[in-house]
Amino acid sequence: MTKNKSSKKIYFLIGLFLLCLEGKAQVIYGTKNYTEYHVGRLPIIISVPHGGLVAPVGIPDRTCNSPTIDLDSRTIELAKQIDTALFKLTGCHPHLIICNLRRTKVDCNRNIADGACGNIEAESAWTDFHDFIDTAQVIAQKQYTGKVLYIDLHGHGKRPYRLELGYGLSGAAYNSTDSELNTASNIAASSIKSLVNTNVSGSTHAQLLRGPNALGTLFANAGFPAVPSQQSPNTGGFPYFNGGYNTFNYTSIAAGNTVNGLQIECDSTVRFGYANRKKFADATALILEKYFSIHQNFNLLTNCGLTTGINEDFTLNGSSINIFPNPVTDLLQLSEKNINGNFEIQIINVLGEVVFKTLNQNKLDVSRLSSGLYFVKLIDEKQRFWTVKMLKQ
Repeated sequence: MTKNKSSKKIYFLIGLFLLCLEGKAQVIYGTKNYTEYHVGRLPIIISVPHGGLVAPVGIPDRTCNSPTIDLDSRTIELAKQIDTALFKLTGCHPHLIICNLRRTKVDCNRNIADGACGNIEAESAWTDFHDFIDTAQVIAQKQYTGKVLYIDLHGHGKRPYRLELGYGLSGAAYNSTDSELNTASNIAASSIKSLVNTNVSGSTHAQLLRGPNALGTLFANAGFPAVPSQQSPNTGGFPYFNGGYNTFNYTSIAAGNTVNGLQIECDSTVRFGYANRKKFADATALILEKYFSIHQNFNLLTNCGLTTGINEDFTLNGSSINIFPNPVTDLLQLSEKNINGNFEIQIINVLGEVVFKTLNQNKLDVSRLSSGLYFVKLIDEKQRFWTVKMLKQ
């Protein structure tokens, strides 16, 4: 399960990440744009190894070792919709890594020999994709040590239509009792091994896989059948994907890695059609927010690299603003420091739309605003401005 790594490239990409924080870049592209890395600020990493449509004639179709070439259609579109949903909910993006090459040319969920079949250009794309994941994990772990969740997103066309959550355990393992799933050997083989030891919910391994607050159970509760879950504790004898190369290399199955993660195989009912993708993505954002809250005691709504309610002084001149309570239900109070003269207050939603505006007011009635994340912006007479995040309940 070893993979080629380029530490120099990883450190170079970290340097690019620092530029991103300064607003100078948002997406990093690999060789010939075959791969791309959308740098995020959430403790969530999503990779999409299949679903690309680029098929350059210079890269021959893979024929080595009986390759699988299923497209996993619309997984890239689904991942981008999840990215949008998470941003709308939290104000921050997940880390998103995409392979744009068609699977006939490269498979980024296989080892490099099987995935690139010896073609230099395909190997370069494969290496870029995996360097991006390495980089995302380094960045996310630096910000959120022990709280990072990695998702390798796939598609399947099998019946029954359901999500298949691959934690590295075979389908047969779910025929075991909870006591058997909680044995050291099964935990050691699990992609959420680290979470078993660190979750604040007191959940056992079996409960994290198929208990009332398991990820699959939360999906099923939202109307998206999933296995394993409380509703479907085992595979029911149907074929099941337990995870591939990426799951085994970028989660806590791998020695020394504390990142929890899984492979999610999405059926066609959530991948095809914009409305279906949006419905699933919006539900996924809420489910992940709940999952982090329950098991990590971590609030994605207020802790995605920017702290709600803390002064953010964009002019470094000693002036600042503060808001309270935050989160807020109806009446928001604002206090300002060293700001003289008239000022304008704007409340802006995550789409950048001004939804509230007033002059020289320190008490704001926000009861009519929909629940979600907003930005409170104060602009003084000299057109200087200060912004803080506000969570409306």
